[in-house]
Formats: sequence, structure tokens, C-alpha cells
Amino acid sequence: MSSRIVSLSAEPFHIPLHNPFVTSQGSTVTAKAVAVQLTLESGQTARGESVPVHYVTGETLETVVETIQRVAPELAGLDVTRYRQVWDAIARLTPNAPSARCSLEMAALDAWTQTTGGTLHGILGRALDSMETDVTIPIVPNAGELTELAWALGIRVFKIKVGDADLEADHARVRAIRQAAPDARIRIDANQAFTPDGALAFVNRLLDEGAHVELLEQPVRKEDYEGLGQVAARCPIPVFADESCRTPADALRLVTTTPVQGLNLKINKIGIAGVLDCIAIARAADRKLMLGCMLETRRSIAVSLAIACGTGAFDFLDLDSHLLLNEPGENLHFRQEGPRLILG
Repeated sequence: MSSRIVSLSAEPFHIPLHNPFVTSQGSTVTAKAVAVQLTLESGQTARGESVPVHYVTGETLETVVETIQRVAPELAGLDVTRYRQVWDAIARLTPNAPSARCSLEMAALDAWTQTTGGTLHGILGRALDSMETDVTIPIVPNAGELTELAWALGIRVFKIKVGDADLEADHARVRAIRQAAPDARIRIDANQAFTPDGALAFVNRLLDEGAHVELLEQPVRKEDYEGLGQVAARCPIPVFADESCRTPADALRLVTTTPVQGLNLKINKIGIAGVLDCIAIARAADRKLMLGCMLETRRSIAVSLAIACGTGAFDFLDLDSHLLLNEPGENLHFRQEGPRLILG
């Protein structure tokens, strides 16, 4: 059975959301993605997926498709049983397109799995078989209702999007979530919406009101490393970089030049190999790690879950987009029992 790549193709697809997803950067009612099909000489096909978010990586559905079409001839003939060699070629060809790179890496990994019988979970160490995820509550008026529904499913940790133009509306939404689930643990995600002083004031007010806040994610503009460091140095809870950490080089800069306490990694933001590199950087610097997602399907979430469980490197899990998407059919990629995502 030949394991060499013959062709790659890309096709955009959309999946509706159960509810509008609103952050400080905009809103959407559909997840917009690109499916990549990889075909081997044997005739086997494998699939990867890209979920580009323009304000994070600069990519769109159109640029992802263009990237796949451009690099496909360069990848033809490579042997997927040497998946690291394939990943290295993908990285060389897509230096500034991490979401497109993710889909190619995922397709190559799927082909490797089918050909060899191995698993990503296995080659990364099988540290864990399951992890607990949070659920994201966007900037919507029915935040309390969504919280009640998630609590009834067993969710105990809520990641709350903030950054509304009306600051009091943000606080009112947090209060509604706390009223709906008084014992919940809270994570605050500003998606770059605050100034350093504004972020600190927001967190201190929540703590003064008795909120159980675990961390603050990306409080300031992604390029404002100095401001991010100021918040991390003064904030009474851990501060995590998200949009500021888009490459392993960013991760290295963050841990060497700022006191930021953690990094939020995502395969569609950094690529699969890039996430593994960032794990090593964060561990060496004794920083905490979160693994997140970008409105990804069950298939993509399963890849991230395999990384999280395989390495055992993550302190926090934010893999909830499969709960936000209205995907058809049964979830064949992993199981969920309450807040726990379970491989196999």
C-alpha cells in the first residue's frame, strides 16, 4: 500500500451555531471553515480542517484555499509515514498561514494514522485519557440562560467574553452568570478590549464583588507586549496571552520579556507542530498552558484533545466549540460526560 501523497484539494464549508457568538471583535452565526482532502497513491483519502479567524492570523477562507492550491504540487510525492518530514515541508511552504498549515498537518496526520494504525495520543505519551473543559459564554443578552443550560449538563467552569462598549453591560452579564451558577469558576476573556488600567479595574471590581475568577485572558491589544506585561505584573489573578501568542517565537518572547503567567495555544492559530513547540517553551519557562479552539468542529477538537491528553501539559482546557456548533450526526471522534472530554 503506497503512502505517498498524490493530491490535495480544499473546499469551504459552513456550520450554523446554536446561538450567535459575539466577542469584542465581532459576531457570527456560522462557523466558516475549509475542508482539505489528501489523497494517497493507494487511493486512501484523509481529511484536515482549517478555521481561519482574520483578526487573529490574518487569514480568510479565500486565502486558505489559495494556500492549499499553491502548496499542493510541492507536497505531492511525500510519504505520510514520515509525518514529521511532511510537517516540516508544510511549515516551510506556509510560514505566514497557520490556519491553512493546521489543515494540512491534520490531513497528513489522518493519513499517517490510517496507514500505520498509530494515534497522535499514543505518540505524544498517553499521559491522560480525559480532561475537563470550560464552556464559553459570549457577549449576548441571554448569558444567564445559557449558563443555566450548561450547568445542567454538568459544566462547572465558564469562560466569559467581555469587552462590550458598555462596561456596565459587561459587569451585568457577569452578575447574571454568577446568579445562574453561584458556585461556578470563571475565566475572563477580553479579546484585546481593555487598556492595562481598564483591565485591572475590571478584574478588581469582580473580585471585590466576590466572583471566583481563575484567570484573565488577552486583556490588551495583541501587539502591546508592554501593556500585557504591566497587567500580568499587577493583576491579582493569572494573565494568559492568546492573540499575542501566534508563533513559537511569540511564545519565547512572552516568557523571556514579560511576566505573563500563561499561554493559550490553539492549533488553528499556531499549527499542530507549533503548539508542540510552544509546549516545550512554556514548560522550560515554568508558565501555565491553556488549549483553546476557534469555532472548530468535532474532528478538530479531537486533534486538540489528543494533544492535551497525550502530553498532559495543559492546566486549563477550553475545547467547547463542538457544543456551540449545530453539527449534524453523532459525535464519532470523542465522548463527553458532563464537563469531561474523553478520547476513544
